[in-house]
Amino acid sequence: MFSQFIFEIPSGVLSDIFKRKTIIMMGLIVLSISPLVIAATSYLQLAKGSIYMLLAISFFMEGVGNALLSGADDALFYEGIREGGNEKEYSKIRGKVQLFGAIATGVATFLGGIFYEFESGLPYFLQTAALLLAMVIIFFVEDLNSGLEERQSKTKRQGIFDVLSVFKEMTRSPNICFLFSFIALTVATVDAVFTLLPDYVSKIGFSASLNGGIFMIYSLIGGLVATQSYRLSSLSYKKITFLVILVLLAGTLFDVQNNSYQFLIGIGLLYITEDILDPIVMGMLNLWVKDQSRATFISGLSFVISLVTMIINPIVGYAVQSYGTVNMLIAVSFGMIILFLAADVFILESKKIV
Repeated sequence: MFSQFIFEIPSGVLSDIFKRKTIIMMGLIVLSISPLVIAATSYLQLAKGSIYMLLAISFFMEGVGNALLSGADDALFYEGIREGGNEKEYSKIRGKVQLFGAIATGVATFLGGIFYEFESGLPYFLQTAALLLAMVIIFFVEDLNSGLEERQSKTKRQGIFDVLSVFKEMTRSPNICFLFSFIALTVATVDAVFTLLPDYVSKIGFSASLNGGIFMIYSLIGGLVATQSYRLSSLSYKKITFLVILVLLAGTLFDVQNNSYQFLIGIGLLYITEDILDPIVMGMLNLWVKDQSRATFISGLSFVISLVTMIINPIVGYAVQSYGTVNMLIAVSFGMIILFLAADVFILESKKIV
């Protein structure tokens, strides 16, 4: 995570200055090598110190590879949809992509365990093969980064300055600035909470195998919710806020019940708030940001989410140890409700955000 955090914004800048496909291909190359490094530890007779070193290198490469993809892939995806005349359908399409991603992750996780039992290195080789296939697909995708030649004609310093100016422009738009912070805090909070929940779910009586299946189901349900969230884009923020607050309150009511299954429903409702909002908010942000800084802007959002997650994680951990998991969840839910009420006050309707 640390390597991805460090390279997040620089990779976005590179994507805006150079061709997005080039940066994505670089990321896929790095990511395709990373599993092979892990697989090497299964076949080479190495000392423990050497194995740990290889694992550290692999994780570092994975972070760098993900950073190179982050921002560049989202920007290429949005610009491709816009070129096809489907810009208004972006939220709907993004929701479907989230669902397909959840399904793919679930299938890969299930098959990976089977393949690992058969041959320990096989899942890693298959992961590399899948990434190589992704490289072939990206090779045939058209790069639609408008204004690229003009930016490349400038000096590197001026080009970087122009790309990074998007964050200065964001501060001049209170609505976009708040929307950026709003989605970052929401995603970071949910991510931080769910990092700690698997341990608690095990404590309330669910085995390790059931634990994994439960969170896989959450991912699938979240994907299904994301495919329908575009329907909310036509609603006012008051109605969207009211709906999300109802979801959070319902989740809190389930959390406080002395029943493990009701608790699972409660945290599931907290989980889907991110999937309700993501397609809508990302659609709004993409409408505002210009092509010349799109990847940098999205990478900056990922950077802030990672930073806030790292800050919130120990706070959530302390709250769990001091007050218990249920009380922590209640506090998080009401904190998010306050955040959504603030959004209702400060954010205009999507048609007014330009």
